[in-house]
Amino acid sequence: MLIRISEASQTGEARRKAVAFAEELGMEESRQGTVALATTEMATNLVKHAGKGHILVQRLQQNGNFGLRVVSADQGPGIADISKALEDGNSTAGTMGNGLGAIRRLSDSFDLYSIPDAGTVISAEFWQKKRVKPASGPLQFAVVSEPIQGEDECGDGWGVRTMADASIVMVVDGLGHGILAAEAAREAERILAAAKTNSLHDILHDTHDALKKTRGAAFAVAKINSDKGLISFVGVGNISASIVMPGSSRGMASYNGIVGQTMERVQEFTYPWTVNSVLVMHSDGLATKWNLDNYPGIWNKPPSMIAAVLHRDFYRGRDDATVLVAKAA
Repeated sequence: MLIRISEASQTGEARRKAVAFAEELGMEESRQGTVALATTEMATNLVKHAGKGHILVQRLQQNGNFGLRVVSADQGPGIADISKALEDGNSTAGTMGNGLGAIRRLSDSFDLYSIPDAGTVISAEFWQKKRVKPASGPLQFAVVSEPIQGEDECGDGWGVRTMADASIVMVVDGLGHGILAAEAAREAERILAAAKTNSLHDILHDTHDALKKTRGAAFAVAKINSDKGLISFVGVGNISASIVMPGSSRGMASYNGIVGQTMERVQEFTYPWTVNSVLVMHSDGLATKWNLDNYPGIWNKPPSMIAAVLHRDFYRGRDDATVLVAKAA
């Protein structure tokens, strides 16, 4: 859920929605209070320091534990002295909280990315169970997926499926937006979740058959085998997919067509995958002219931060938008 912030009165909406998520997850009242304080601090900072921005609240699940991630993103002046800003008790905006240091101390996981004159992204995670072990496996994944402003249903979708020898990731964009686009996206998500195979061709053709009862979608699915150092990809329509590393970027080829309507014979492509590779897949709700080399230090950040930065800077504003990022754990 994304809440746009441009005035102080909207901080209350962000707080209420974040706390509602925490309550739905069964968090204790004390943890709900922590979420409320952190969200209020983050939203107020957007108004005080950047003038505007957005708060993104996402549900999380890991090894049977549930939590939420609160992200604030702006394109403001950035933080001149990050070390000082993170000192516990430092709050230059005079907000009700105790600054970024307190948010870091109270959250289960905290991260910050800021560039002078380009903006700041702050991420804080809160879990039902206080201690959370890092996710196992060779890869980490993160997604930002939001409907166009004014719609409740997102016509984009995504999926991640981890198998014994590989991980499979998918991004789908139902034609148009709204309820009918969302029907196509949810059906594609269902097919991937139920898949008994790691064959990308089988997943694509099963999805094509299932989406015949919908308006159809653009669709792309990739399989990453870290042990073999390979990534395979098959796509139909305008889902953008790239393998990026410092100093290089390689787009992966998709075929024309609409899954569920018109799909010609498609080919699966295979590319090299290394521990330095980052996979970025996104719908056409994001512009394609991004370059991670323009973001100093971003390569050392988790996928959630990379996805949040790309969504902040390249969201077109006229369609649903989804960006999925995968990289080595």
